[in-house]
Amino acid sequence: MTGMLDSSLTRRDRGDVDLERFAMRVVAGIAGKHPDRSGEPDKDLLRLLVRHARTGDPVVLRALFGHLERERISAEDVVDVHIPDAARSLGASWHAGDLDILETTLAISRLQALLRELGRAWSADHAETSSEARVILVVPQREQHTLGTLIVAQQLRRLGVSVNMQLMVSPAKLTVLLAESTYDAVFISVANRSNLELCKELVASAKRSIFRDSPVVLGGALPGVQNNVRELTGADVVTNDIGQALDACDLRAYNRAAQ
Repeated sequence: MTGMLDSSLTRRDRGDVDLERFAMRVVAGIAGKHPDRSGEPDKDLLRLLVRHARTGDPVVLRALFGHLERERISAEDVVDVHIPDAARSLGASWHAGDLDILETTLAISRLQALLRELGRAWSADHAETSSEARVILVVPQREQHTLGTLIVAQQLRRLGVSVNMQLMVSPAKLTVLLAESTYDAVFISVANRSNLELCKELVASAKRSIFRDSPVVLGGALPGVQNNVRELTGADVVTNDIGQALDACDLRAYNRAAQ
């Protein structure tokens, strides 16, 4: 039996297995079981998340789970509050010279892996619940910052919305994707002002598709650094508020679930 397990782990990274087990335990055992919080991060949890991101040590994952269980911190708080703060902490360390670019990139990738596994765990936890809402969430070409988009995807999934997240999407690729499946909305996440023209082309591709009546929602960092984004891109809605986006897409039942 041990030999079979070791053989399977040679085909799959042991860290991936540890991360999957951690995510399943968090979602199955802790989600929604904490008292109301102020939105302020738990400093010890934040420290553990940063340490996990920097080292990938499975011992830290076990310490993370123990802390979550003791303090009754939900998986939702991990995604919505602590992982973004951990990413900001890593960015500050890079700017201060405590981490080089390769170390920072690897640390952020570990946070992204944690988000992906939490998302899979949420999907598995709701596997028997059929969802009538389906959106495609795209990140344009040349966008390198995807952590925020992953957080949005997990927030939507835990509300019961089926999300097809696609990275490095060109207008031509979006046309193909929209021809292959049916969606209630197209979500585009863009951070860089230099991608404004590409974002406009993506919106145009969505509106030329066979699902052109589905609303196009634009979010990400761009609206915070560029005025008149809606007018410049042709998007139907510009917001980083999940509730507003769901309302705009006439998915109010899912917005109510978020409240």
